[in-house]
Amino acid sequence: MCQLHSDDSAGWWRTMKIRVFRLGLVCALAVVGWACGSDNPARPSMSFVAPVGQQPTDGLSYNYNQQPVRLQVVNAVRTGSSAVTYNVEVASDTGFSNVVFTVDGVGEDPSGVTSVNLPELEGNRWYHWRWRAVVDGVVGSPSATQQFFVRPNIILGIPSIQRPAPGGTVYGVRPTFVVGNASVEGPAGAISYEFQVAASDSFSPLVASQTVSAGPGETTWIPSVDLPEGSLFWRVRARDVANAVDGPFSAAAAFERRFGIDLDNVVYALGPNISKWPQTATITEAYKAGDTLCTFYDQSWPHAAFLGDPSVAVVANQWVFVEIDGVWYGGAGHWMRPGQYCKTEYDDHFFVDGFAGRAPFNSLVLRSGQVFGVAVSTPARFYPADKTLDERSDVQFVVW
Repeated sequence: MCQLHSDDSAGWWRTMKIRVFRLGLVCALAVVGWACGSDNPARPSMSFVAPVGQQPTDGLSYNYNQQPVRLQVVNAVRTGSSAVTYNVEVASDTGFSNVVFTVDGVGEDPSGVTSVNLPELEGNRWYHWRWRAVVDGVVGSPSATQQFFVRPNIILGIPSIQRPAPGGTVYGVRPTFVVGNASVEGPAGAISYEFQVAASDSFSPLVASQTVSAGPGETTWIPSVDLPEGSLFWRVRARDVANAVDGPFSAAAAFERRFGIDLDNVVYALGPNISKWPQTATITEAYKAGDTLCTFYDQSWPHAAFLGDPSVAVVANQWVFVEIDGVWYGGAGHWMRPGQYCKTEYDDHFFVDGFAGRAPFNSLVLRSGQVFGVAVSTPARFYPADKTLDERSDVQFVVW
């Protein structure tokens, strides 16, 4: 039986360790050789890294109606020219256990940036996304996970144009615009309305524009600037500013801004509302001289018996219109006989004494230089007494 001395024993163990190390190294090299050898089907023909997410930037939010969301990456960097495809994953959780969209085999765009459009996603939710490059069937590491948010599905309808109506006419330099409120679907915030006025239906440039809070049922707006005379257009849309959602604009509505008074909005202190009476006469000249007001017009209306007295024929009344605190008030004044165009008594007591104590004329005194409106109509002061045709002239302005 062979025995080893202590020195021989130590040497034997050193020899055995070297042999085992050499054997392990050989085995390791063999494994690497097999993994990277040409006969291993899982070996890619080149080295590559994960693509880099580019769009949407991490944390970006989208309105629901901005979909589809487009995912975009910078192509994977690699050492060769083999074809690269991409697998895409979108999930509603960071661990990608609830995948809502996936697609494999997305061809690489030679521009250096590859993208894919997502289907419509549910609103009011965060989404997480990543890409993987695939080379020769080998799936690489995922790109860094990024996230985006799709806001709630809020749908704002189209407001309904009310005033000025399409094709209508306004006279005030700052008329009131009125819309019926738009329908609202979804968890919207506070709704406001953006009004725009322009000289063309392209709405560039704008004459006036402002966003105002919604009113109950309908919303009104008065421009902060004077509107020019002539043909204008206006439109409006609903907005949810908090959620960055805008509804569609209404169709452009054309209207005419004229110099004058909007008879529809006049408060009639004495006499009927003549806004709907057809204008069959035009005032050719109007002026005030001393206490006399002259209103020449180009129409011959039939006469009526004044308060039933056939010996006194009347054909018209002079009308006066005065603006008080932004509101126009009107009243039928002096009677006019056939061929008569001028009437007197237009002095400091005219309004106080001439309108049967009707407010606000019962306390009104115009001063020199103030502007008021005048018109003529068929008999109207005691309407419907002495009624004939229910026709009127235009409105002209005169200096007191």
